[in-house]
Amino acid sequence: MHQSVEKRIQEIVTVTDPKDFFKQKRSTAELKEEIFLKFFPVWCETLFARQEPVEKVLYVDASAGLSLPEEGEMPVSFKVLKSIYARTGGRQDLNKVVQPFLYEGNKALATMLPELAEALPFYPELHQKPLFLHLPENFDLLQEQEQNATAALVFVDPFGNKFSQELWARSLTQDKTDLFLVFDYKRMAAHLTNQKAPNCLQILLGDRLPDVLSFFSKVTSSAKKEAYALKAFAESLTEKGLSSSRFRINLPGKDQSSHHVWFVSRNDVGHTKFKELLLPFCEVQEDGVPVFGANLKTVRLLVPEYSKYLEHSLVNLIDDLVQNASLYNSMMLEKIYEKHNVGKPYSKANYQTAIEKLKEQGKITLLNPKTGQVVYKLNSACRIKFKV
Repeated sequence: MHQSVEKRIQEIVTVTDPKDFFKQKRSTAELKEEIFLKFFPVWCETLFARQEPVEKVLYVDASAGLSLPEEGEMPVSFKVLKSIYARTGGRQDLNKVVQPFLYEGNKALATMLPELAEALPFYPELHQKPLFLHLPENFDLLQEQEQNATAALVFVDPFGNKFSQELWARSLTQDKTDLFLVFDYKRMAAHLTNQKAPNCLQILLGDRLPDVLSFFSKVTSSAKKEAYALKAFAESLTEKGLSSSRFRINLPGKDQSSHHVWFVSRNDVGHTKFKELLLPFCEVQEDGVPVFGANLKTVRLLVPEYSKYLEHSLVNLIDDLVQNASLYNSMMLEKIYEKHNVGKPYSKANYQTAIEKLKEQGKITLLNPKTGQVVYKLNSACRIKFKV
């Protein structure tokens, strides 16, 4: 048996806890299979949960031939096609509504992909055949269909090849387009210092770019530079009305990052589902708050009171809910969670604990959602009446 196949089988047998997945360095292709392949149908489900009909959904993949596997195994983009085909029929018929657009930067591989796709056993049953974006006429079709699509999800490395950069930059202007970003910070840093020609990051950062470059010139710590640049990146997205949920993956046993996985969207429910998918991979602080990443070292607290000095903690969650009580007053617990958790690592269990503590402190009252009467047992349907 081929060695790589043996290794893969051994991984499947031994990796039972999601946290074990990142105990070894992972490639972008492995991340795409482990995370994006699972997230895509979940993201589609959020569309069907809305009031408006789902008529056309675009799946745009800028790394369609990513690390084409050996031994005849299909690339992850084709596995997404298979998941689309597998959801044929019923109310959530992905085969009916999803139009795939695939791009590969490697020219030799790009010309192979259409033929490989046609050889897929389920290819004849795909209602929407994949369109390959190395052909200019298909890119024109993408631009046309973006106008009338219910939504689009773009898988892209924003600091990859020129096409990827242009795709994600123009996607930022599409209100109905969500982005699933997988990137290496080193590429981002290279774009920051490349002043020969405008690139997508320079356009995004705008007035922030001189500040970031100034910070880079004064600070020697690579970790501080990375944190500063990523913060500027996220803030620039926020200014465009986009929220970002961010998952950092460090190299095993090191403080150095390997990959960043971001979901960028205006859709709060999409962010919640992205986070819930990744929570099993996360380490957890002593107070029960997840650290949204893998191989990140959690801070050991000498005393519980020190948790208020952490960026995110149960104490800080409670304080934040109280300080913004007017935003969440009379909401159900589930809605408070969906509205507040975007861009933060807190789990649904953290919100339940926080509300229970606020009840103990006499700062809230629980109300029956139908009658408005006071109840004493918390559940996700309770309305939370803040007294402050």
